[in-house]
Amino acid sequence: MEFKQPELLYALFLLLIPLAVHLFQLRRFQKEDFTNVKFLKKVIRQTRKSSRLKKWLVLATRMLILTALILAFAQPYFPAKNPNAAQSAQLIFLDNSYSMQATGKNGELLAASIQDLIKNLPEDKEISLFTHTNEFRNLTAEELITELQNLDFAENSSEFNTLNLRAEQLLNNGTGNKDLIFISDFQQNLNTEDLLEASNIIYHLIPAIPENTQNISIDSVFISNREASEISLKVLLSSSVEILEPVSVSVYNGEELLAKTAVNFEENQTTETNFKINEKEISKGSISIEDASLAYDNSMFFSLNKLKPANVVVVSQNTDASFLSRILTPPEFNTEIFEIDQLDFNSLNSADLVVLNELETISAALESNLLNLQKNAVPLVIIPAENLDINSYNNFLKRINSPGFSELKTRETLITELSFDHPLLAGVFEERIDNFDYPKVQTYFNMQKGNKVISFQDNSAFLIENNDVFLFSAALNSENSNFRNSPLIVPVFYNIGLSALKTPNLYYETGQENKINIPLQTQQDEVVHIVSDTEDFIPQQRALGDNLEILTSGLDIPSGNYSLEYKNENQGYISFNSPRTESELEYNIPQGTENVKLHANIGSYFNEINAAGQSNELWKCFVIFALIFLSAEMFLLKYLK
Repeated sequence: MEFKQPELLYALFLLLIPLAVHLFQLRRFQKEDFTNVKFLKKVIRQTRKSSRLKKWLVLATRMLILTALILAFAQPYFPAKNPNAAQSAQLIFLDNSYSMQATGKNGELLAASIQDLIKNLPEDKEISLFTHTNEFRNLTAEELITELQNLDFAENSSEFNTLNLRAEQLLNNGTGNKDLIFISDFQQNLNTEDLLEASNIIYHLIPAIPENTQNISIDSVFISNREASEISLKVLLSSSVEILEPVSVSVYNGEELLAKTAVNFEENQTTETNFKINEKEISKGSISIEDASLAYDNSMFFSLNKLKPANVVVVSQNTDASFLSRILTPPEFNTEIFEIDQLDFNSLNSADLVVLNELETISAALESNLLNLQKNAVPLVIIPAENLDINSYNNFLKRINSPGFSELKTRETLITELSFDHPLLAGVFEERIDNFDYPKVQTYFNMQKGNKVISFQDNSAFLIENNDVFLFSAALNSENSNFRNSPLIVPVFYNIGLSALKTPNLYYETGQENKINIPLQTQQDEVVHIVSDTEDFIPQQRALGDNLEILTSGLDIPSGNYSLEYKNENQGYISFNSPRTESELEYNIPQGTENVKLHANIGSYFNEINAAGQSNELWKCFVIFALIFLSAEMFLLKYLK
């Protein structure tokens, strides 16, 4: 026990005064004569004994009263267990990731945590708080409550290491102890494994525990097949637990329902479904399910823009190439056929697919332009001439890392082997057939490397594919081959053409550095906007020839459907979705250590800190003792005879 006014303890010497008064008080007695002396002596003896006991009791109570009052004025107290606790620099982290949409015993985890904070925030000091997306520095409780009531979920969450660096920066100016109050559900992707090796911060962990970990999520959507009048959408879904009942999946364009189906998970925790959509353009597409757990992953937004035809340039030399224009037709393709001596290099440089049809040699000018196209991932088809310049071709093919030609074979050979799993042939045949009417060639060049798509009966390659280069080993003119009359020619060249179609992404992930190219030429002072009903973003952008590249880094774009606008005119549609990292409801709450403390709730933390930082005042107790002794003295004086 310690005293705030220890100098007042000298007043305890005043206790000598009542002691002296009681011990040295003098009193004279008058003598009276009585007849019965024996009886009188007995009365005097009894009176003197009672008087002496009463005097000592009164003396004790008075000294105790004076002692209690002196100690009360000296303000005794027991010192605080941790006197620096109240003065420590405190910072609060509130997890506002989408996993906090789960339900706990008091409702939604984030809403319950906010209400708990509001009830327990100290009103006599400024508070700093940060989330995945916001920072609030040195606010009063009233100011912070206003911010918390408007807090929304974060599109993207950070790992513990990132959060710890932010905490160290925010606590950098603090002195003494540094406490981080960490309110989170501690989902496994938070990666708190490094918590024990973190800085000298004292971590006070307050887990927000969900009652139900069942969650169904739409993981991704992509185009599995696209034709002129129909697209096939494939939707992948997952569940955190086994689901026995079917789940309804719907596709919308705005408020219009385009398609609906039901999926079953059964024993698997993943499933997929397909939709066939007869729409050329979907501006506000969304796929939704009904699930009572996390809400953010029950919808996925997507946009489908009108298909722009691929520009196909065919360069031919003294041979008929019209069969290609009959296969690669509008609206998917714009096909132009040039003789080598009439080639328009402007058309060539804007091509989405180039076909070299039986050229004898590759000139330096043509090679230079083809190399530039190859850098931009423009597919190239090479059909060799029977009398080609092997050195000219092989030099070019070497520069684009493609297999080359070797000796010319001059024997008739059947085309018999098909790689059914290759993208060019996938889905062409309902079943793998063996009695196919195989085409044949009279002469062909030997090629040993590359991914074989179609092969001869001796297993040598007829068509190989390597890094968007499709290389035939034989000329396709009618004198050398009947491949043009084969049923294979249409799916092969049509699927090669489809690889050149620039199908934009259905959606992009928020929080990522997305690079989006749109075919648009802009003026110097005009920019493209990403616009929705409530948002308007101006992204970084730069001109790349006839295209415009848009960068979304640094933009906090919420999930949803948007339009690309230039000079208030629509240039297409674009959609964004948050990553599905929060959908797996798996948790990892760290164990308590010397610098890691676990608390049941926010209130218990503040109560513990306040109790540890406060001293126990005892002066009231001594005032009460003084009143008790005063009452005892009055009782003695009145009732003790």
